[in-house]
Amino acid sequence: MGYEKSAHLYDLFDKKGNIEFFYHYVSKAKDILDIGSGTGRIAIPLAERGIKVFCVEPSPAMRREFEKKLSQRLELSKNIILIEGDASSFNLNRTFPAAFLSGSFDHFLDNKERLSSLLNIGKHLNSNGKLVFDVFLGLMKDSSLSPAEEVRIDNKKYRRFVRSKLLLDGKGETILIFETYESGKLIERIEERSFVGIIDRDGIHNILKETGFEVENEYSNYDFTPFQKGNEILIIEAIRR
Repeated sequence: MGYEKSAHLYDLFDKKGNIEFFYHYVSKAKDILDIGSGTGRIAIPLAERGIKVFCVEPSPAMRREFEKKLSQRLELSKNIILIEGDASSFNLNRTFPAAFLSGSFDHFLDNKERLSSLLNIGKHLNSNGKLVFDVFLGLMKDSSLSPAEEVRIDNKKYRRFVRSKLLLDGKGETILIFETYESGKLIERIEERSFVGIIDRDGIHNILKETGFEVENEYSNYDFTPFQKGNEILIIEAIRR
């Protein structure tokens, strides 16, 4: 997913205001399926509110960061189940009222992977269960390396740079560079590379229909702003039929 060397920095830069957005879908549910749960940035606040969150995460580095947090919050152990696996292969032998993917759909690299992942997710949803996920259409184009965010904590400064590059096989490469400065001196520099599958809105609709989902709503932000052509983020709320 692009954070194997920099998982310890993930939470510094992932500041998407989407926790209340996802809570909207699970506030009346007893449990939820979080696929690509990362470091637990969303799952932990939901668990604090009494939701039981089943978290599927393929990255060992991200799971380690998640587990570090849980080791300091033992009271949450009854509400969080962390599972090693990916969207296409996990098997919990049960269904859920809702599932979400935050920042994960982009990493399905082709329609074969999208098909297998969505079919497996659908198998884990109740009839009329909801699937909610975001797609970062704005990353699916060429862009030069540019500063993205800067965070200061005490005498340390953390910087992140992002570059997107289209490849010839229907994929894109995302390059992330992290720099850590202490008292003005560079003490760490990490470069991460990951791949995304290039897909447009029509392609997403087609693969959802093929796998038994029906799109109910589309948003361009986590405040439920309706999606319009040209928006860089597409958030989909779909129903399993």
